[in-house]
Amino acid sequence: MKIGDLVKRKPEWGHWVKHNPWMYTEKDLEIGLIVGLNGHPERGVYFKILWPGQKLVWEDVNNLRPANESR
Repeated sequence: MKIGDLVKRKPEWGHWVKHNPWMYTEKDLEIGLIVGLNGHPERGVYFKILWPGQKLVWEDVNNLRPANESR
């Protein structure tokens, strides 16, 4: 992932949502835009994401997935 990519959060309930789609939260379905990057070997990689209806939020790279992953 890089700046300018569209991303989604990984589901809050993890793999359970594959068999129980009603477990998706509203945040799981949002699509955001990566607008910044902050990486450090000891603290990990964080992206600054612009989510709809929210301010800019720093998200851990492990909590994100590409929005067009299913293509």
